[in-house]
Amino acid sequence: MNETQKKQPNQLLVVLGLLALIAVLFIGINVIFAGLGAMLPHEGSVRYTMLADENGQNTAYGACLLTEEEVRAEEIQKWLDRAGEQAGEGGAFWLYRFDTDEYVLYLPEQDRTFSTADVTATEEADGDGETVLVLRVRTPEKGTEVAPEEQLFSFKTRSERWRGIRLRVILDGREKDVCKLAAKEGKLYSTEELYIGRDIG
Repeated sequence: MNETQKKQPNQLLVVLGLLALIAVLFIGINVIFAGLGAMLPHEGSVRYTMLADENGQNTAYGACLLTEEEVRAEEIQKWLDRAGEQAGEGGAFWLYRFDTDEYVLYLPEQDRTFSTADVTATEEADGDGETVLVLRVRTPEKGTEVAPEEQLFSFKTRSERWRGIRLRVILDGREKDVCKLAAKEGKLYSTEELYIGRDIG
């Protein structure tokens, strides 16, 4: 076997090795970009601001203030009308929007402006070990007067622990009774009529 014949198998191995390396790099790059795509906000949730918990750590929850146009939506107006009928001292109203997988919070007593920076979202364990979402709202000193129905906050989550059911709302240190409703295809339902839980795991 001459020198040329000896080199041919080695060159073939080098070529095969390079092809394998290119394939691995190609797959790796695709996996990285897919992961980045999953982490980046989707077009519909770009306006959501990530909330912090009580310790200042980022959470799997985002919130945003509904626009005037969104507040005027028929579904929201029906909900506000129902809330007006049921409004009592110390109440908070929570709407699960089935079609968009969003939650909306209405605080009838909150007549001062606040922003997402004044809201924290903390997951706590209930007595039976089930996860409870605790939303704490603090009225800023510089908040201006506003009609409560003009500042409805929408929430989204990617939490892997909260099932979308157990919720506590605390406004300026006082816990509120929460009245929950669900909306689907423009109609309102009680949480007994329409299950609002999230599938986890």
